[in-house]
Amino acid sequence: MIRIVLLGITAICFIIGMSGCTPIMQWQRQYLGDPIMQFTPDPHEQQLKDHIYPRREGSSGGTGSAGGGCGC
Repeated sequence: MIRIVLLGITAICFIIGMSGCTPIMQWQRQYLGDPIMQFTPDPHEQQLKDHIYPRREGSSGGTGSAGGGCGC
């Protein structure tokens, strides 16, 4: 009896977990690029923080990265 209940709970958790996965069509990707989805919604504020940070920390650099998908 307990085994059936645990199997049912596992199945329900699996179904709930998989319901959040959905494919995104190419024409729907414009909504993911919306400014509200960005980490820094105000680019001017971020630019000011990037200007002040090296002076406060006493060092500079390390805020950007080179291109390439390998992480080099």
